[in-house]
Amino acid sequence: MFIFDGRTFALRQESALARSVAELQQQGRDIAVAAVLFREDAGSRFYSAHKQMAAERVGIGYSLHEFSIADHLEVVKAEIAQLNADPAVTGIIIQKPTRSIWEQHYAGASVGEKFEDWWRSLYETVAVEKDVDGLHPLSLTAVKDGTWQEQGRVLPATTRAVLKILALPEAAEHINSDSKYVIIGRSDLVGLPLFYLFKREGKNVELLGRQEFQERLTSGQKLLDADVVITATGRNFLVAGDMIKPGVVLIDVGEPRPDIDLDSIAAKAAFVTPVPGGVGPLTVVCLLENAVELARG
Repeated sequence: MFIFDGRTFALRQESALARSVAELQQQGRDIAVAAVLFREDAGSRFYSAHKQMAAERVGIGYSLHEFSIADHLEVVKAEIAQLNADPAVTGIIIQKPTRSIWEQHYAGASVGEKFEDWWRSLYETVAVEKDVDGLHPLSLTAVKDGTWQEQGRVLPATTRAVLKILALPEAAEHINSDSKYVIIGRSDLVGLPLFYLFKREGKNVELLGRQEFQERLTSGQKLLDADVVITATGRNFLVAGDMIKPGVVLIDVGEPRPDIDLDSIAAKAAFVTPVPGGVGPLTVVCLLENAVELARG
């Protein structure tokens, strides 16, 4: 079984990225990313710190704009509007807080307002041409329609990272035109955009939510038909060795704990990304690659 070393691979990717940034700077084009985050979410602070360090290593400016989840939504939107209008800011990201933290702290929700409504309303404020994370509704629609490249949009950073990993020789040698892809988790970060991309490429792909996954377990089908499994649910050890067939490629996008039980799948899997140290480090690089692409215009 080949275990992907995301940290080492990400550092190699950073070297190439730094050269691209330097070339743009020589042309008088600086890159600056503004990150909006909510201080109550420790995970957001952690990930933002790693993104900031990576940005500094490759020569990209990175500024933090902190708010409380209890701040009124319009206050945060006003700051984003200023970042949209600032020509020195070439990219904007918003660190999405966890639903549980939002529910504990958010004081401005009207009756019946839901977390995803709040998030969508917030992210729609970001100018789509500065959408580094590729999560603006217009960006995601362009991915679904297959027009994201011609529109100058970028893929969600985690989606881009998964595609890079699947293209590696160590993974690609176990995949062919008839391979069955099973994606677990319907998030905008990974599941939905990957599903749209694979469908447009004519791949045999199935997207599973919680109910569909449970139905597979109940029927005994499990994941035994899958040649490639991509899982992004955050449910610890969701995928175990008895669910998969020999030679499968496993991409674990779980956070902060792994979706895949690495010990139990070791005798069967051909390729796996661990958590931590797999997809995560590469996602940071892909985010910065997105920033470079948007700055180029």
